[in-house]
Amino acid sequence: MKHIRRTAFIFLFIFLAALMPSCAEDDGSGHIFKMNIENNPRNLDPQLAEDKESLMIIRNMMEGLVKILPEGGIVPAAAESFVMSDDGLIYTFYLRRGQEWESLAEFSEPVTADDFVYAFHRLFDPEINSPYGKDYVCIKNGGAVLNGAKGLDELGVRALDDYTVEFTLEYPYYDFLPLLARSPAMPCCEKFFVFSKGRYGMAADAVASNGAFYLKEWNFDPYWDNNYIIMRRNVSYSENNYVYPYSMNFFITGDSTLDRDRFLTGDTDCCIVDRYDEKLFAETVSYPSENRTAGLVFNPNSEYFGGKAIREALAKSIDREEYARDLPQGLTAAYGVIPSGITVQGRSYRELVPDRALSIYDAGFAELWENALKSMRLDEVDNVKITVPDSFSGIDTVYEITDYWRSNLLFDCGVEVVSENEYNEKSENGDYEILLVELTAEQDSAYELLENFVSCGCFKSGEVPELMSILNSSKTAVSISEGTERFKTAEERIIDNYLFIPICYESSYLVCGKDAADLDYYPFDGTVWFGEAKYFD
Repeated sequence: MKHIRRTAFIFLFIFLAALMPSCAEDDGSGHIFKMNIENNPRNLDPQLAEDKESLMIIRNMMEGLVKILPEGGIVPAAAESFVMSDDGLIYTFYLRRGQEWESLAEFSEPVTADDFVYAFHRLFDPEINSPYGKDYVCIKNGGAVLNGAKGLDELGVRALDDYTVEFTLEYPYYDFLPLLARSPAMPCCEKFFVFSKGRYGMAADAVASNGAFYLKEWNFDPYWDNNYIIMRRNVSYSENNYVYPYSMNFFITGDSTLDRDRFLTGDTDCCIVDRYDEKLFAETVSYPSENRTAGLVFNPNSEYFGGKAIREALAKSIDREEYARDLPQGLTAAYGVIPSGITVQGRSYRELVPDRALSIYDAGFAELWENALKSMRLDEVDNVKITVPDSFSGIDTVYEITDYWRSNLLFDCGVEVVSENEYNEKSENGDYEILLVELTAEQDSAYELLENFVSCGCFKSGEVPELMSILNSSKTAVSISEGTERFKTAEERIIDNYLFIPICYESSYLVCGKDAADLDYYPFDGTVWFGEAKYFD
C-alpha cells in the first residue's frame, strides 16, 4: 500500500510539473552564457589586475562594499548598509552576514570586515606596488603610507568588529563611493592569500570568490587553440542575490576579430563592438554607450601649430551643425572633450555641464586665418596631413572638414589613413602634424579621461602643470557641483587654447541575441557582469 501511494504521488507530481512552466521559462535562469575574450588574463589579483580580460573575470567573481547600477546609481553590495558622518570624513559599512568565500580549492571562510582591511593594506603596501594606490589617497594617511613615511596600521581603514568596516578620509571627497566599486577595492582573505602559497590570482585553485561566480576551470596553453575559463554560480552569494546563469564560459581566442563572426553563428551569446554595424544589429539587442571623443590635436613642435593663432582659425571654421546630419550611425557631433557616457554620481557629466558653448563656429574664420598667416609671416601652410587610424568610423567627416578648409581657406590639408600599428608608432614618435585622437578612460571618470589626454604628449611642457593642477584640485572637491566645476575649468582651458578640436562622440556596444536580457555592460574597461543576465529560450 505504501508503495502504491508513493507511486501515485510521483505520477501526480509529474502531471502537475508538466502543467507548470519551468523556472527557465519564467525568469530566463539556468543558461550557460558564452563569450569570447581576446587574451589570457594576466593576473586575477584585484589589487594588481590591469588588463581588460582580468578585469572581466574579477568583475564576475568579486563584489565590493557597493556597486554601480546600470542606470548609474550606487547601492550597497557586500555591505547591507552604510552611513556617512556629517563632516563627510567617516564612512561606516555594515556587511551582510552569511557571505562565504567560494573556491575550487578546499577552503571555506566567512567574508568579514578584516578581508576589506587586508585588501586596502595590500593596495597601499609599498612592497606590493599596486598601480591603484594613488587613486585612493583620499583615505587618511594614504599618501604617507604609499611613500613609506607611515605604517599600514596608520591607514584610515579598520574593522570595528567582524562585520563592520570604517574608512576615515583625509578630506571630504564627493566621489569616494564609486572608488569602492572598482576592482582594487575588492576584498582579499588573508588566510586564503597565505593558503595560495604565492600563487594568488594566478591559477583556478589560487583565487577565491565572494561574488556571483567562482572560477571552476582556467585552461591556457599558448600552443593550444582550445583555451577557456569556466565560471560557476556561487551558491552562497546566490542565496542572498539570486544569480541567474548557471555558468559562464569565456573562450580565449587570441583574436578579437573573431568575436562578431562567432556571435553571428551562435557560438557565443554576446560580443562587444566599437562601431555601429547594420547587419549585426538587425536581429539583436544592443547596449550602447557614448564613451569616446574623437578630435584633432596638433604637434606642439610644429612650425605652424606651435602657436595658437592658426589652431584657433581652423577650430572656429568647423560648423558642427553642418556635418552632424551626415555622421554615421553611432557618432554625434562633439563640442567638448568629455562624452556623455561619463557620469558623476549617476548623472551624465554632459547633463551637468552642457557642451554647446564650448566650441563656437565663427563666420569670420577666413579673416582669422589671414591674420594668423600674417602674424607668422606666412603666405600659406603646406605639406600638412591629418593622420587617422583606419579603424575610425568617421573618416568621411575628416575628409569633409579638409575639403571645407581647401575651399574656404585655400589650406590644402591631406588625410593620411594608416594601420593601427603605424598610427601608434607615429603618435609615440611625434611623427605627425595633425593627429586624430580618440579619448577615453578605463573607468567612468572625467578625471581619468582628462588626465589621459593631458599626459598624451600633445602639449608643450609648460601647458601640462597648469592643467594637472586644475585636475588635481578636483580630488579635494567636497560636492558634485564643485567637482564638475573643476572639470569644466580644465575642459574650457583645453578648448579655449585649441589644444584639442572636438569632432564627434563615439559609442561602443554590447550586442546580444533577442532571447537574452539584463546584461550589465561597462564600456570603459570593456567588461560585462552576468549575475542577473537572463536567457529566454
